[in-house]
Amino acid sequence: MKIAVNAACLRRDLPADTGAVATQIIVTLCRQQPEHQFILFFDGPVPAGMELPPNVTPVVLPLRGEKAWHLYWWLEWQLPRAMKAFQPDLYLGLDGTLPLRSKIPATLLIRDLSFLLDAGLQSVAQQKRLKKNLMNYLWRARSIAVLSETGKEAVLDFAPSVAPKLTVLDIGLSDLYKPLEWDDREAVKREFAGGAEYFLVTAGLHPRNNIMPLFKAFSALKRRQLSSIKLVIAGSATAAGAEIARALPSYKFRNDVNWIQDADLETLAKLTGGAYALIYPVRLDGLALPVYAAQQCQVPVVAIEGKAALEAAGDAALFSDPADLDDLSDKMSRIYKDEQLRSLLLTRIPPQKAFNSWEKAAEELWTAMTGPVPQNP
Repeated sequence: MKIAVNAACLRRDLPADTGAVATQIIVTLCRQQPEHQFILFFDGPVPAGMELPPNVTPVVLPLRGEKAWHLYWWLEWQLPRAMKAFQPDLYLGLDGTLPLRSKIPATLLIRDLSFLLDAGLQSVAQQKRLKKNLMNYLWRARSIAVLSETGKEAVLDFAPSVAPKLTVLDIGLSDLYKPLEWDDREAVKREFAGGAEYFLVTAGLHPRNNIMPLFKAFSALKRRQLSSIKLVIAGSATAAGAEIARALPSYKFRNDVNWIQDADLETLAKLTGGAYALIYPVRLDGLALPVYAAQQCQVPVVAIEGKAALEAAGDAALFSDPADLDDLSDKMSRIYKDEQLRSLLLTRIPPQKAFNSWEKAAEELWTAMTGPVPQNP
C-alpha cells in the first residue's frame, strides 16, 4: 500500500517543545511496515538530521505564506494535487487535519484541542482554521488516534458521536530517561546550573505554557528562601512568546535562569535526571510527557493543576491552583525546603507507565489505520 502523510507539523516537532512525539511515531511506523510505501509531505525543508527509512519518500510543497488563505490553499489544493501523482491508498494527518476535497480514507493523530480556547501552539491563522473545520475533520476521518485519556475526553466532549473511531495510543519514552548516579548528577548540575540545584521546566517560551507566571513564582521563592537554586528552561523561542524572550534579559533573577533552546533528546534526558524537581506549568496540553519523563528519572514534580498532568502524576506530584500565583511559589518552596516531602512524592511514583519506545503506539496506530471501518452512529 501507499500511505500519504501530512508531515508539515514535524518541522516544529522538537523534543523539549512537543516531545517529538509525532516524529517518533511516524518514523517507527514506517520502519515497522517496510513492505508499504510512505510519502511524507512537508510545507518546507525537511528537518535537518531527520533519519527516514528507505520506504519513505519526502516531498516538499512550499507554503506560500502564513495567512489563513495560504494554509487553506496548501491543505485543500497543493496537497491533494501532489498526492494524486502517487495514488495513495490511505492518508494520515499528523496534525489532526485532512483535505476535505480528498476521498482517500483518512486517519487523524490528535494531541489536544487547546486551539479551541485560542491556547494552541499553532499560529493564530492555523487555530482559526482548525476551529472552523474540526467537526468536518472528525466526521470525515475513518479513524482517530489520541495520545492520552485526557485527549480522548476532549475529543468526546466536542464530538461524542466519533467514539467508535477513537484509539488511545500507548505512551513511549526513550530509555535515555533514567535516574542518575550521584557523580553524574553533579556533573549535569555543573554543566547547566553552575553546580547548584535547579528546577527544570521543559516547555517552549509560549504564553500558553505560563512562563511569565512561572518567573513571578520563582522570584517570590528567591526572595523568600534567599537560596542558590536555579531555574533551567528547556524549550524553543516562539513567535507568540516573543515578548517573554524580550523580557528575560531584564528579569531580576536573570543570572539564576538558564534558557536552553533546541535541546536534543540526550541533553533533555540529562537535564531531567539532574533536576531537583520538574516544574510543569502547562495546563492545556493533551499529553504531559515531561511528567512521565521526570517520573522515569525519579525526579519529583510540581505542576499547575491540569487534566493531562493529573493523569500522568496522580498523587505523586504537588499541584498548584491555576488561579493562585502564590500557590505555585509556595509549592516550589515546599519541595525545596522539605526533603521528607520530596522523598514521599518519589515513593508515590507508580510503576512505569510508559514503554521505552513508541513501538506499541505505532502498532496501535497502524491497526487504527487499516482495521475495520467504524461506523458513525
